[in-house]
Amino acid sequence: MSLSSEWDTVYQAGKQHTAWPWSDLVSLVYRHTPTAFSKCRVLELGCGTGANVPFFLALGAAYHAVEGSDSAVAVVHERYPSVRNTVTVGDFTEALPSGPFDLIVDRAALTHNCTRAIRDTLELARARLVPGGCYIGIDWFSDRHSDRAIGSAVDDGNTFTQFNAGQFHGVGRVHFSDESHLRYLFSRFEIILLAEKTIRRFEPPDEHLFASFNIVAKKPRD
Repeated sequence: MSLSSEWDTVYQAGKQHTAWPWSDLVSLVYRHTPTAFSKCRVLELGCGTGANVPFFLALGAAYHAVEGSDSAVAVVHERYPSVRNTVTVGDFTEALPSGPFDLIVDRAALTHNCTRAIRDTLELARARLVPGGCYIGIDWFSDRHSDRAIGSAVDDGNTFTQFNAGQFHGVGRVHFSDESHLRYLFSRFEIILLAEKTIRRFEPPDEHLFASFNIVAKKPRD
């Protein structure tokens, strides 16, 4: 089991209650959704408190999600009663809804797992996608992220934990990738987009670097 119990503590404390859809996700969904929105079956891995739910509902998509935190799912059910039966508590590294789905998305969710769990989840996702369906991953953390240096390696050379400060304090495992590692993880998909974004902070003058990847990968039709 790969699920990090730390996230339920974060949500119980009222943190990470993001209310608005992530702009990168919105842009990439509009650009790469393989079917008409009103007919699109979407699965989100790690929906948190539902930041992306109103976006998909507004499109008329059939929305499903698997989230590991009971507290976060309770918030989603209260905010959006129409998805009460399709947003469930579970460990997405072990099991996913049967689908099939036209689109599977995550925003910085799968990247909070070790390499083995990520590979297992991507294989489950590939099996649940229709041929030609897309996986869109937002903010998969880059190994150039400054906060990687303050964590301790666990499980494998890409996964770190025990962050005593910074963005990842108190959230358990964090996975950091470079281009070649992402190509390895998505080796059974056709990668349509792979882009790294960086944000250098100048004030306060600590030269902190946020770095992450966005990826769009398609299940081959053959």
